[in-house]
Amino acid sequence: MDWKDLFYRLGLRGAAWQWRAWRWQRRWDEVQARWRDGRRHVLYRHKICACGALVDRQDRTCLRCGRAVTPWTVQAALRAVGLALPARGPVTALLLAANVVDFAIMLLVAGPRGLQAPTSAALQALGALVPPHFWGGEYWQLITYGYLHIGLLHLAFNMFALSQIGPELERQVGGARFFAVYTLALLGGGAADVLCRSADFVTIAGASGALFGLIGLGMAYAHFSGGALGLMQRNFFIKWAVYSFIFGYMVGADNYAHGGGFVTGAALGWLLARPRDGGDRVWTALAWILTLLTLAAFAGLALGR
Repeated sequence: MDWKDLFYRLGLRGAAWQWRAWRWQRRWDEVQARWRDGRRHVLYRHKICACGALVDRQDRTCLRCGRAVTPWTVQAALRAVGLALPARGPVTALLLAANVVDFAIMLLVAGPRGLQAPTSAALQALGALVPPHFWGGEYWQLITYGYLHIGLLHLAFNMFALSQIGPELERQVGGARFFAVYTLALLGGGAADVLCRSADFVTIAGASGALFGLIGLGMAYAHFSGGALGLMQRNFFIKWAVYSFIFGYMVGADNYAHGGGFVTGAALGWLLARPRDGGDRVWTALAWILTLLTLAAFAGLALGR
């Protein structure tokens, strides 16, 4: 598309409009170039073995190492998924996807009502946290509640916050540390609820405990890392925390979970700002343990229901 020619035909011939036409033309060319590059990347004619060797599309084994090679269609699908995920925050993207999938499942159970006000019964069936039920043995709720949301607006608000702060924090601390902090903050927020509201039959759901953990992480990590940029980031997250706590109080949100997640994230931010000294392996192992724990929680939910 020739944007300059289009603007001329529409009578938009002023200098300002021509500048806009040039800028839009450049953006359009960039979009087309990314599309062509992505298409070539996804439809690459060869397969790639785990050893790095190129394998013909029809071959089932690698001529170099002799191992079986993933089918070309599977590799192409994985490459397409890789293009859809943001390079700066793949763990953030997976968390966003997990929350959206959980919400879609909730809609299947609750019906159209789930878009605004799903029933407590539907939420509890899908893993919402109810303190007396937790103390009664449904321990998986301490994780499953954080992927469940009460209506589309609740989901949109939390996922917007995650998409804004997640990629940058993930870039700073690394994917394994980011996921570990997210999950531990989720546990910390849930623990605050079941300890402070142990006898209350309330239905608790949402990722806000984990999100407050990320706010605490960003604040503490930046403070203890130091530097001018660190102080700017610390002050930014302090303001975000203050406004969020005030907003939560005004709308009656679950500030117990917010506080538990925030304290957990801040403590882990202080820990992450210390010299690593080989701690990568520890955090990677912890992230895998928490991944398995998350999967076990949803398995427990499925079996328990």
